[in-house]
Amino acid sequence: MGNTQVSKAQLSFKDIFPRCKTYYNSLTYNMNGGRVQIALKGPCNDISAEFTPDKYVNNVFYVPCEKLGLYLHELKNMKEDTRKPYCNFYIYELKREARNKSPKVNSFDDLHKKLIDSYSKTGVRIPDVCKEYVSIMNDDVYEIFKMFDELYDHFKSLKHVRQNREQYVKLCVQTYEKFSEIDKTNFNNIIDEELDRFKREFNSYLQKEPICRGDNASANCFLGNLGINAITPEALSGDTASPMTWTSTGILSFAIIIIIFIVYKYTAYGSYLRPRKRKLKNMWNRKNKKHYELMNLFEQSHKNIIQNKHNILYNSVD
Repeated sequence: MGNTQVSKAQLSFKDIFPRCKTYYNSLTYNMNGGRVQIALKGPCNDISAEFTPDKYVNNVFYVPCEKLGLYLHELKNMKEDTRKPYCNFYIYELKREARNKSPKVNSFDDLHKKLIDSYSKTGVRIPDVCKEYVSIMNDDVYEIFKMFDELYDHFKSLKHVRQNREQYVKLCVQTYEKFSEIDKTNFNNIIDEELDRFKREFNSYLQKEPICRGDNASANCFLGNLGINAITPEALSGDTASPMTWTSTGILSFAIIIIIFIVYKYTAYGSYLRPRKRKLKNMWNRKNKKHYELMNLFEQSHKNIIQNKHNILYNSVD
């Protein structure tokens, strides 16, 4: 099986969907008929016969076994930090496929071990680089991964379909709002961080697309507290100011105005400022005077043009 290099497992939801899922699904096509895929046929037939006996073709474990083997084979070439989100996806996908194909699997740790043991018989180096991640995929974590998977799938459909797009907006919003029912106490904000990333991307996309504007606008076009008609660059970047921030800014501005008034009215510095005030006032008056002169000139020219047109028409009638 070769030397196995693993790092300490670190649960994360960042950069998994859709990146890791897209990469995982691309391997069957990109490595079709290759040496690794051919080497996996025998071991995966054995695994499938053990875990999904008497199943129809679409429900056997052969294809998941093959895809997971190709996936692990490619992960060995990645650096540890780069590999972390891919390992998180690996154990989620293993559990998802096992649940769909063989609901009677009692231990996913055992299933993972059997896969690795089978891969060792292929003659191809497929190291157990995601070993430590198996234990962190408990049922609660799995359900959160599943929700993110659904959320990004709905968003992908929204971006690719051209009809009935409102239903995918609604599905995105409904799935997003389900996260409010989760107890996030033990997740150190990693769920909220990924939700914030999705919210920015989703709202930014809808701002550019005529899906929820005008007659189509509805409450279903909201993510968090952001509506399509209320989106600002600050909101999209996550830098929305709180009411307390605006209150503090208002108080500070008012205090500055009061200080300037006191300095101007009751201190010696006022005599320093008054000549400059008169100078600014004179400049402003001169500017206004020129503005009025230009306006009068424009009005007079306009009247002359109208009068000339009138004279021409009158003379032509005569």
